[in-house]
Formats: sequence, structure tokens, C-alpha cells
Amino acid sequence: MEENLENGQMTNASTSKSNSQRQTTSRRRQNDSDVAGGVGITGGGVVILPQHVLNELYHNYSIKQRRSGLKWFVFAAALFNIWTIGIPWDQSAPTRVINCCMLVAYLALTALLYIGCRSGKPALRRFHQILLIIVPRALWLLSILHFTVYVILQPSFSPRDLLGWAILLNFLVYVTLPLQLIFLGLSIGCITYFICLSLPVGYSRWDSLLSNQLAANAVLIATAALIGLLYYFMGEAKQKRAFLEAKKSLEVKMVIEEQSAEQERLLLSVLPKHVAIKMREDLGSSSSEAFKKIYMSRHENVSILYADIVGFTAISSTYSAQDLVKMLNELFARFDRLAEKYQQLRIKILGDCYYCISGAPDERPDHAVMCVHMGLSMVKAIKYVQQKANSPVDMRVGIHTGAVLAGILGQRQWQFDVYSKDVELANKMESSGKAGRVHISDKTLAFLNGEFEVEAAFGEKREELLRIAGLKTYFITKVVKAFASPCAKKINETQSEIAHPNPNGSTTDIVSDEDDNDATLDDEGLLAQNSVSNGHQKVIAVTADEEEQVKLENFKQRLKDELVTRDGHENLTKDTNIFLRFKNPQLEQLYAVYREPYSSLPLLAALLVQCIDVLYSYIVLPRSTLHFINIAAPLVPIAMLVVISLAESFSGMLPKFFVDVSKRFNDITFVRELAAIIIALTIGFSNVIDMFFFVTFVRTEHIVSESEFNVTASLDSDINLEGMVTAEHLLPASFVEQMREAVPPERVLYPSYLSNFGVLILIAIAVIAQLTHLTKILLLLSIAALHCYFNIFIMQDLYALEDDLEHQPIISTRYTASGLLLVAALALSTLARHMDHEDRVIFKWKTEVAEQKETANDMRQRNEALVYNVLPVHVAEHFMKNTKRSHDDLYSQSYAEVGVLFASMPNFSDFYSEETVNNQGLECLRFLNEVISDFDALLELPQFQDIIKIKTIGSTYMAASGINLHRTLRNDAPITERWSHLAILVEFAMELKHALQSINEQSFNHFVLKMGINHGPITAGVIGARKPHYDIWGNTVNVASRMESTGKAGAIQVTEETCNILQPFGYKFLQRGLVAVKGKGQLMTFYLQGKAQSSAEPVSSGAVELNGQDSSALESTSELETSDIKMPLLKMNAPEQSLEIDQDQSLKNYSAGQERVGEFQSLLE
Repeated sequence: MEENLENGQMTNASTSKSNSQRQTTSRRRQNDSDVAGGVGITGGGVVILPQHVLNELYHNYSIKQRRSGLKWFVFAAALFNIWTIGIPWDQSAPTRVINCCMLVAYLALTALLYIGCRSGKPALRRFHQILLIIVPRALWLLSILHFTVYVILQPSFSPRDLLGWAILLNFLVYVTLPLQLIFLGLSIGCITYFICLSLPVGYSRWDSLLSNQLAANAVLIATAALIGLLYYFMGEAKQKRAFLEAKKSLEVKMVIEEQSAEQERLLLSVLPKHVAIKMREDLGSSSSEAFKKIYMSRHENVSILYADIVGFTAISSTYSAQDLVKMLNELFARFDRLAEKYQQLRIKILGDCYYCISGAPDERPDHAVMCVHMGLSMVKAIKYVQQKANSPVDMRVGIHTGAVLAGILGQRQWQFDVYSKDVELANKMESSGKAGRVHISDKTLAFLNGEFEVEAAFGEKREELLRIAGLKTYFITKVVKAFASPCAKKINETQSEIAHPNPNGSTTDIVSDEDDNDATLDDEGLLAQNSVSNGHQKVIAVTADEEEQVKLENFKQRLKDELVTRDGHENLTKDTNIFLRFKNPQLEQLYAVYREPYSSLPLLAALLVQCIDVLYSYIVLPRSTLHFINIAAPLVPIAMLVVISLAESFSGMLPKFFVDVSKRFNDITFVRELAAIIIALTIGFSNVIDMFFFVTFVRTEHIVSESEFNVTASLDSDINLEGMVTAEHLLPASFVEQMREAVPPERVLYPSYLSNFGVLILIAIAVIAQLTHLTKILLLLSIAALHCYFNIFIMQDLYALEDDLEHQPIISTRYTASGLLLVAALALSTLARHMDHEDRVIFKWKTEVAEQKETANDMRQRNEALVYNVLPVHVAEHFMKNTKRSHDDLYSQSYAEVGVLFASMPNFSDFYSEETVNNQGLECLRFLNEVISDFDALLELPQFQDIIKIKTIGSTYMAASGINLHRTLRNDAPITERWSHLAILVEFAMELKHALQSINEQSFNHFVLKMGINHGPITAGVIGARKPHYDIWGNTVNVASRMESTGKAGAIQVTEETCNILQPFGYKFLQRGLVAVKGKGQLMTFYLQGKAQSSAEPVSSGAVELNGQDSSALESTSELETSDIKMPLLKMNAPEQSLEIDQDQSLKNYSAGQERVGEFQSLLE
């Protein structure tokens, strides 16, 4: 009955010492074994394979791994073949020829295994697979045939002549043949057993004790088969553990890779690939540079596009916050698809403003052409909002071409951005344009190559900065050369084939300008519509279930491929030396202390062999007291050592005391190896001493006198070797006659059984798992040599007596028995090396799987760290775990009580210049990176852990507090508890001032911060799920930005409501008076002066109960105001402008001498 494997479970608890796992970050919430999110994977990260598939997979894997032992079966059979050719020395010529033919057949069958093994031809590969099935069976059949032929061809034969080979063969059948045990393996084993047992007896000479010998042979051969089965099951368990561990590790690794790929996709949707790769490489590395790492590069000939929704304020007041965000998300998702089509790199979404670039980071000559096509398509795409909102909204697009500094500033919440004077000019191109038109500068026109018709726009008359820069501006009026995307070509081909099929297979030219412009709205949708035409249903996308099934099948197939193709047997040479020691000392040390579960179980073979010694010797050896004392005495120490070694493996069945002693015993490598050596030497020397006692028994029982022994010895030394070498020449006639008369039939001695029993001892030593192959080879050869010495020199007379009783064989049994003993020793020595090699392969395999898993996990952690620096933790987890979401799904959350901070450096614009001395502005941005990085470092402090950085806009820093999904307050919570996070936000603002002051002292600068703080409800969410951009919206955000823009340098301005909340925390305020705030009228504002010495400290976030989501939802409002959401990133000096400006250009210049520095979203009350 075939044993089943359970999916992903291992019933044997491993006691091996595993590699230390990396500590997961506090954000990571699942163990590797609990990784979820992969298709076709359960919550535990386990692939659900059908039982029959798993069993078949394991069967193929197990057979593949066992094939490496086949060559050692051939080696042992070849050694036996050589023995049959050389012994007996005077065998007939036909017998020698047959034995030589058998040897050639062994080698020929072995050579067949290599036919087509490395061929790329499918036919040869299939033939090789067939040979892999046939050849092992043929080799076994040949070994049985050889055994049978040899027995039949011998003129005189006894049951003892081939007993040593029969013992070894029955062991090798289970250990080296790559056959499945159930049915085939057991059948072959049983056939081998009965042939090796019955055939020698059937062709033996008559013997009065033939039945005794048959019983002894049955016991010895069965013991060898049992040891073979024990090793087979041990090997199966070891391979099964390796299989299931590898399966589970590969599953986890593949799930980690899938998660890492999702993180990679999310990361690359926000950051360009070259920046993400560089940041990942630098993650965790320490830098000795004076300045923090800045990821910034300069690009020439880049086209910059700014696009703004005109009239958005009018429709924003008629929608709730969530509906407004949803509308923007759907619109910007269309823009993102257009950006992919026109090879644009989206930079940011600023409220209802969208801007992107072309020509960076990858240079392209048609950057300006692609940008204009993008702008025209955006103007057409706004029709979606017109239909959705039933409002006359439109797009205003401005494009300028120049140089940019592109990269990332700061250490947290990274956002790829562009910085330069040309970026500011592109923004002015948009603000000075007209609704529904694409406004370009003469710099951009120079790169259009006549592909568009233009007309003068005179934007320089409407915008002072354009005039100062000396730019001429134009409107695009007509597309001369239409853009044809691959998708548009496919649409055109589909339409042409349906409407005008051409027998020659040709198609018409590309679609017209109008058709192309329509296609730009949604190429994917048009393609899907055109695919169902003229009655032909064409399925473009499979259903979600089918897609999941396909992914599951791919997942299973990859798992199968990785498991079945694993074969490290031929690849270990590069990692080990000639002695099979790992070249890596650390790996060798780990292997020395590593041990498989139940690795002590083969020691039972030694105990079994010693027990069998009692049984078989009782049947065929003299029953002397000395003999039984000798074989029984070692049983006690062997049993004690075996029990101590095994107790750890049976912890549930033995007292805890024994288990603890066993564990401590096995934990010491030297002790467990020494115990194994003692057991091996004990069973080996026990048999050798038994040989000596055999001779002593003969003398003490006076079967042969001492003088006759001496005479025999002297005759043996003076023998004339010219005659036939038989036992008759070794013994005088008087001795032989006396032996025949003195020894009764029931006392017949068979010393060759001691030598054949030595083969069983060698087998028991070979399977010991605690010893290296070098130690085992030394023990095997030493014990075999000692047995041979006793056979030839100590027991020569007894062997002569046995030969005489068996009618004098051609060559003395002492030589044939010793020869078989050496054959067994050499065969088992090579097999011991193979066993050690196999164990090292499994260990190396497990190590490699663990390393691959660790590498994948390290990549995931690096990607995770980067993703968490792009998006807040809870937002990033939402996008990474929800792999089945639609790309355009909206993510948003409402919060009732949030604090918002804006902090800007108003005099940074004076500092920034693009002179050569400043490396075209790079050094100025390097300084700004230091400032923002120091601000980010404050967020690592424990007291500021609940403050979230939202973004930076140029030199303006935006942060918020109270954005916590699990923050729940009691209904009767006091104000100091409800708004403790706002007080912490104020403390953070003060720390920003201290940090900037420290930088000023070190750099001899005089930068100051202008800050504004407000509190209230907000909506947080993500716009553009394809390229997620996290932001917060609402009236609270807008007023906070007004507090910063209308404030004064060095001060923190707040509203009256915020002042009232902060006063209980001990803060002092100075009333400023009424300040005009767009959309809010006149607001009473205050400057925060500091904190009284005796004031109460703000309640830490730990005092807030964290047991659920905020139950209070932000109520929808009827009024909305478009915030100042498309601020340029660097400010340029310009004449002061009033805060009261046109609605479509609201707050673009909102403070004296300052251009827009805040990036604000649509306002929600």
C-alpha cells in the first residue's frame, strides 16, 4: 500500500539546527509560513495539490535521487564478477568465458544509461527515459542470472561458498536499485532472497547438517535484507522530509517572490526603475559622506507638461468628498493610460492638476511630439467629466521644453519630482493658456518637426515670467502627422479586415486623425468593441475565475519543475574536495553539527547483528560456554549506547529524563561519533575474538591435540607448492583419519560462517549515520583485513578440516572466504562514500533553498521598506495584499479629528540658482535634501510616531497627525485626550524650527520657517491606482495651507478654533487679527508664542484606546473650493501679486514675493 504525502506537512519534527531567521520589522505581520496573497494558495501559504499529483511528484523525485546509487550496485557486481573469474584458479575455460561475458554485460548495461542523457533531441531524450526504467531491472536480472550460472557451473558446491555475496546482494537490492518498494521492490527483494537461499542448497553436495546450514543462511540473508529495508525506509524518510521541506520552502519563496513582484510593481509605478534600483542597493548601507545620499540627475531636452481642470471649483461644491475623489481617480486613471501610450512619465497629481515629462530618464528625440499628443488627448478626455458632471469643465495644457533636475528629496514618503527654472516656466505656460487649448513655448516648437500646425498665443503678454525668460508661445491648431499607437494599428487592422477583407491579406493605412483622436480616449475599450463584430465573438479577456485557474496551474507547474529538476548529485564536486569535505569551512562546521531526525536509528542494525550472532552460531557453530560469553557480553554496552542515542527520537514514548540525556548526548558531535565507533569496533572485534575462541574450543575439547596442531602448522610452512593446492596437501594422512574418527557428525565445524558473518558486520557498520565516510572506510577495511588475517593464519587448520569434510575444494575455503570479505569491504566502502555524498547533497540542497528563500525575503524586505517610504503603511498593505483589485479601484478613508501642518522656507527661492558654481542647481537641492532629511529624521523619534509626512512641495513640508485607522476615543473623552495628537504636532513644528536652526549654524545660513496649523475633518485616499498617489483633502487642509501662506516668517499661525483647543495644553498665543482667507472670508488668527513652563504635557498616543476604527464619519458638505493644488516646486522672484486673483488661477501667487509653495487638494468642508 503506497504511503501518501500530506500537503505541506511533515510528521517528523526536525531537530536540526536551522539558519537564524531575519527579524521582521514591527510593521510585518505574518510569518513566512503564513504568507498569503498568492493565487492558489491557502492562508497558510500552502499550494493545494491533489493527493495523487503530490504522490506522483514525490515518486518521480525519489526515483531520480536514488538513481545515483545504481553505479555502486554495478561496482559491487563487477567486483564479484572479477572474484568469480579469478577464483577458483583452475576453472574450465567455458566457465571463465561466461564470467567474462557477464562482466561485459554489466558494463554495457551501465553504458546504456548515458545514451541521450545530455542530448537536446526529443527522441533521444525519450529513449533515455525508457532506458532509465529498463536498465535497473536488467542489471538486477543479470546479477541473479550470474549468481545462478556460477552455482550451476561449479563441479562441487556447498551452501557456504557464496553466502557472503548472497548477504551483500540482498542488502544492495534495497539500498542501490532505483525501484519503488511497494510491489516491484518487495517482489525483487523476495525473489532475490529465495534464489540466494534455495539455489545454493539445491546444488550442494550432500551434508548431514544441510538443514542447519539452510536455517543459518536464512537467518543471515534475512538480516541483511532487514538492514537494507531499514536503510531504505530511513532514506525514504530523509528524502520525504527534504521533499516536503523543499516544497514548503519553495512555496514560501514563490509567494515571497509574488509579493515582492507586487511590491516591485507598486514601487515602479511611483518611482522610475533606475531610481528604485539604486535606492534598493543603498538600503541599509552606511555612508561615510558628509551629506546624505541624494538621488538626483540632470536631464537636457525634456518636455514638461502641466494640465489643469478649468472650472473644477464650480462642480466640486456639488459633490461629496468621496464622490469627488472617485471622479478625479477615474479621470486621472485615464490620464495614466494615456501616459503609458505616449511614453510619458507622470510626476505628480496636485489636486485637479496633472503634470508629466517626456525625454527623461530615457532620452528620446520625439519627446516634444509625444507631449503634444498627450496634451491633445487630455483635452479630449475631459469630455468624460463634462458628461459625468454635466458641467462645462475643460482642460488647460501648457508645455515647455528645457532641462530638469529629476529625483527624490528626503528620507521618507518619497515622491519622484522635477526641479528647475524650466519646470516653473512650464507651469506658467499652463496658467497663461486657454481652456481647451494646448499652449506650447517656442522651445517646444523647435522639436515638433512640423508635425503640428500652430498659431501665435502671445502668452508672454499675460505672464510676466514668460516675458522675462524671452519666450514666445503658440497654440496647437491642427495635427499634421497623426500618431498611430500599436493598439490603434490593431484596431485599424481589425476594422479593415472586417469591412474590406483583402484576399492578399493586406490592410488599409492607419486611421484618420479623427479616428486616432477618438482612439486615444480608451484604446483598450475600442479594441474590445471592435473584436465583437460581424457576428464573430472574440473573447478578449478570460473571466476572473479562469485567470485565477491559469495562475494556479502556472504556480503548480513551476513547483513541479523546481522539485523534479533538482539533482545536485553531479554538482557537489565544485563545493567539496576529494574527501567530500565542504570547501567552505563554515558550511562544513554546520554539516558536522547537523543531524537528520531519527539519524540514530541505523544503530539498531549493529544491535540486531549482535543478537543474530547468538542465533545463527547456535545452529552451525560449537555451543561452548566461552563462545556464548563472548557474543553475549557486548550486547549490554551496545544496547545501552543505542538506547541513549535513540531516546531523543522517541520523546513521546520515553520518560523526559531519558530524552533530555539523549539530547545532550547527541548534541556533542564528538561524543555521538565516539559512541558509533565504539559500537562498530565492538561488533567487529567480537567476531574476531570469536574466531580465536573457536580455535581454543577445538583444543580444550581435545578434538585435535596440541601436537597435531603444531605438526600441521609446520607442514603448512614446508609445503611444496608445485602440486595441486588442496587441503589434502596441508594435512598428513594420520591427522585426517583421526579427525574423521574423532569428530562426530553433530560436532562438524564450519569456520567459514564466521567470515561470512563478517560481511553482515561490515554492512551494519556501513549504514551508521553518525560517522563520515572516511571513518567508516577505515573501520571497514581494518575489520575486513583482521578477519582475513585470522582466516589465513590463525584458523588455517580449521579451514583445512572444513575443506576435508567437504571433499577438498580446488582452493581452500579460507582464501575464497577472505576474497569475498574483501569484495564486500571494497563495495561497502564505495557505498559509504555514496551515502555520505547523498547526505551532503540533501544538506546542501536545504541550505540552498534556505538561502534562496532568504534572498527572496531580503528582496521583499527591501522593496517593502521602499514601498513604506512611498506610501503610508496601511495604504501600502492595502495595495499589496488586495491583488485581485481593479487597477482603478478607489482607496479612501475619512477622519473626523486630524491636525495638518504646512512648513515652508520662504527665502529658499533666493538661495536657489542654476549657475555653474552650483552644478546647475544640484548643490542647492543637495542642501534642501539635508534639510528635509533632518525633518524626516524627527519622525523616527518615539514621541512623533503618530505623525505622518504627507509630502514635500519644493521647500514646503506637509505633515498630519491623527490619521490612525485603529484610533477610537471614548464618547466622554476630554479635549486633552481627543486632541493630544494635535499638541504633539505642535511640538513637532517646534522641533522643525530647532532642526533648521542647527543647520543654519553649521552652514552659516539664515533660513527661517513659516508654518501654519489647522485641525478638523479630512478625507485621505489614493488617486491613480495604477500609479498610486496618497494625499489628504478637505477644508482643514486648505485652511492649514492658508495659515502658512498668509503667515510671517519664523511664526506658527493658527485659527481661533485651533487656538482654543491648544490652550488647555498650556500653549501661549498672540492675537494677530482678521486675515482674508480665500473661500472663508475674514478669519481671526493667532501666532503661537510657545508653552508655559507649568503647562500640562500633551497626552501621549498611548492613552488613546486602540481597539477599532474611528466610528465618526466625516459628513459630506455642500460647499467645496478648489485648493491651490498645482504649485510649482521652485519659486522665482516676481512682482508681488494680490491674494484676490481669478478663480482659475487661485492662489498661484498667494503671498508677497512668493509663488505657489503649497500643493493642495480640493477643499472639503
